[in-house]
Amino acid sequence: MEIGGNIKVIRKERKLTQEQLAKVMNLSRSYLSDLENNRKNPSSKTIELLAEKLNVSMLYLTTGKKTLNDLDDNELKKQIEFVGDNIKAENYNVSKFVKKSLKELSDSELESIVSQYLANVLIFLRTSNEEELRTLTVFIVQLIKNRNIGKHEYTNQEELLEFIEGLTKEFKDFLIHHFHYKAGD
Repeated sequence: MEIGGNIKVIRKERKLTQEQLAKVMNLSRSYLSDLENNRKNPSSKTIELLAEKLNVSMLYLTTGKKTLNDLDDNELKKQIEFVGDNIKAENYNVSKFVKKSLKELSDSELESIVSQYLANVLIFLRTSNEEELRTLTVFIVQLIKNRNIGKHEYTNQEELLEFIEGLTKEFKDFLIHHFHYKAGD
């Protein structure tokens, strides 16, 4: 839709007549009609004034795409519900994946050291706060990312190993701090 159509839509959303908006804008009604019907192009100053008087963003006025500030209460509520539904769906999918993976692990015969490691991981996850879990997630994501990068032949293996050693040291320091802090509680 062209800007004229956007002006018209927004004016109607605001329940204003052409006469009312023209008066607020200090324009003639016929000029406003020409703008709305794309017979005339508004100047940048007129566009800015329209956005201000209609209390909308320049983006919405010029493109018809609303920013969060342009949404009315019902639209905002729908957007929040939509995001919430997406988060619930994603959490469900992640939860399903974790349960399946844990079931596969529990059904498999693991070496004693692997079982102990997994038990320690679960203890860590249960006793960690949100910040500690975010930090752990960042470490794991970086290791996975760099492990995948290391599979490419153009990767400088020495630099990659140096990076992973640094990340491993940071992670070790994090764990030492975490368990020292937890033990001191």
